[in-house]
Amino acid sequence: MVNKMVEAVIFDMDGLMFDTERMFKRQFREALDQNGLAQVPDTVIEAMIGCDSWRIALFEDRFPGIGDVMRRCQEERADYFFRFFPTPGSANKKGLRRLMGYLDQKQIPYAIASSSFRHHIERFCDYAGFAMHPKAVLSGKDGYRSKPEPDIFLAAANALGADPANCLVLEDSKNGILAAHRAKMQSIFIPDQIVPDDEMRKVLCHTCADLSQVIEYLENTGSVL
Repeated sequence: MVNKMVEAVIFDMDGLMFDTERMFKRQFREALDQNGLAQVPDTVIEAMIGCDSWRIALFEDRFPGIGDVMRRCQEERADYFFRFFPTPGSANKKGLRRLMGYLDQKQIPYAIASSSFRHHIERFCDYAGFAMHPKAVLSGKDGYRSKPEPDIFLAAANALGADPANCLVLEDSKNGILAAHRAKMQSIFIPDQIVPDDEMRKVLCHTCADLSQVIEYLENTGSVL
């Protein structure tokens, strides 16, 4: 895939900006154990993280009550976040501060587009230990179809005033990478809980070990003059 100039960057949040997927996996496991569902395997927990409510309901036949436990965990997620990560910045994924500082320095606008509740996004970002300057914050709870549909990324591009083809999406999930492809955007996969499969590898532009490596990608595309 030929890389085009990047004029704007779109961040996913969970597992990409902050280590929330590892945190939520622990929270969900603890809640399941406390509610008589200790038999639920880790593979099911991983499949449910970040799911829409209709997908969560698919697991009810195998594990009655699991949806209610998930919903309670989502409601209590922010409070658990601050217990799990006791100091500002301790949830940050590697390279986050450096990359955002670089984008500010080079005046490359960026947005955050996450499936999380808006108030969670804002609270977590306020806890990063440095000031962020996103041009837009979009929550999947505001009615966008869920990834792999491209809706939230296209809305982010519109908010940034950027051509989708010149937007770079940073993602740690398969559905996020597929959504970026459907939006005709560039994408970089930053591993968190999964490794890319053949379908992902066909459509993503690049893989970086951490967020700081995105800087090299931006320079190589000619996005930084």
